[in-house]
Formats: sequence, C-alpha cells, structure tokens
Amino acid sequence: MLRDAIRDAPDETVMLGEFYSAKTLYEAVKAYEPDAEWKRTVCSRISSPRSLGNILVSQREHRSLTIRQEGNTNHYRIQQSTGSVQLITVDAIEDLFELPCMANMAERLDEQKPVRKDLYNFARMVMWLPQYQNSDLDTIVEDLKGVFSRWSWYDEQVTDYQLRYEFSNTIGGDTPLPMNCGNDDMQRYCIGEDQCPYSIWGSLPFPDEMYDQLDETASTGSEF
Repeated sequence: MLRDAIRDAPDETVMLGEFYSAKTLYEAVKAYEPDAEWKRTVCSRISSPRSLGNILVSQREHRSLTIRQEGNTNHYRIQQSTGSVQLITVDAIEDLFELPCMANMAERLDEQKPVRKDLYNFARMVMWLPQYQNSDLDTIVEDLKGVFSRWSWYDEQVTDYQLRYEFSNTIGGDTPLPMNCGNDDMQRYCIGEDQCPYSIWGSLPFPDEMYDQLDETASTGSEF
C-alpha cells in the first residue's frame, strides 16, 4: 500500500528508491485515495508519522526497505517490489489465526497439548492487543480460556493457572514483547518469510507503546 501511495504522490513529491522521513511519507499516505476498501482501512490505521515510523521500524529486515539514521531521525527508502506486508484486523483473539504461523500452531494443538513456549507466545500477543490494554486480568484469562476450550486437552483449572502464571512474568516490570517471525520457537510454524504476506510485528495492530519498548530493547541490546 505504501508503494502505491508513493507512486500516486502529487507532483512526484516522493519517489520509490529515495530516502524520506516518516513525516514526508505520512503526507503521501494522507494524500493517497485508494479505490480498494482494504487499502482505505490500512490508510486509516496509519494515524500519524510516528505510527508509520513504528510500522516501518518493525519491518527493518524486509528486503525492500532500508532505514538510515540522520541525526536523531530515521529516513526510509522503499524499493520496487512485488511483495508487501498485509495488516490484520483483530476484533477477536481467533483473528490471530489468520497468521499462517498461528494457523499451523492451531493445527498442532488439535493433536497435542501446548508446550510452554506456545502458551507464552499466545499470551504475549494477547497482552498487547489494543482491546486488552485497559482490561483486567480476569477478563483476558476468561477470553483466552474460551479460545483454548475448543481443544480436547483443555482443562479449565490447569489452563487458568498456566495463563495467570504467564501473565505474572514481566521483564523488569515491563510486559514482555511478543515474539516476532525470526524467533526460533515461531520458526517451527513459519511457512517461510519469503512466502508469507504477513509479519507478527508488522501485521498486528499493536499500540505505539509496544514499538517504543521494542526500540528501547534494541538500543540497550536486551534479549526478549
């Protein structure tokens, strides 16, 4: 979608293959008037230069994106490419299964109980969904139990204990970041980043606070 916005920018104010600030690219997005409904939805979710910059930083490994720091400001170069990252609207936890890796995880859970890393990753993702940012723990746990109850191995008491234990695990008081596509545990379910139109950090509607914490973690060299 961003490539289309750049291509359609009036008077060639921005061009593919050149470096621009998030503010300049955001102006191109604001001016872009796509015909497709899904593209209009994507544009509406990019609410500020900061949110656009957060999305681009989350995709720093993408082969068509180059990030160059100039002073205290990042500049971004978008190259021509046939691939792009699709965003996902998450109205319910089950919408996470639109990610191919999460769909593969769900298939595995049809056959056997989750290993702890699976449960931990699931909890991490849900922790950061916008609709749960101001929810109490009981609400989140009950909604997750509603998802897990579809599987034959489900035990309400055991699952309740395990979920509450995972939510009690913080890193220096901060909510743990969700695992991204390159994480070894997620690689078990990955269909191949070259084959997938999604990415965890780029496709899910995580709030700006998550990306701020990601930037801080990267700057300090912390592991997550």
